[in-house]
Amino acid sequence: MTAWSLFYKPILLSFDSELWLLLPLCFAVALVYKTIRIGELRRLPREMAFVMAYIVVGLIALCVGLWLVQEYWP
Repeated sequence: MTAWSLFYKPILLSFDSELWLLLPLCFAVALVYKTIRIGELRRLPREMAFVMAYIVVGLIALCVGLWLVQEYWP
C-alpha cells in the first residue's frame, strides 16, 4: 500500500476508534496553543494539561447537549 492510496481508498475505522483519535488531537492543539502563549516553559505541562482537560470536557458537554436536543426536542 502506497501513501497515495490513502487518498482514494481511505482506511475504515469503527466509531469507537474514531473517538479515541480525539485525544491526540486535543493534546496537539493544547501543546501548540500553550507553547505559543506561555511565557515560561516550566509551566507548560500543567497549563497544557488544563487546556486539554478544558477541551475534552467541552467536547463531552457539547456531545451531551446535542444528544439531548436530538432525543427530546419536540
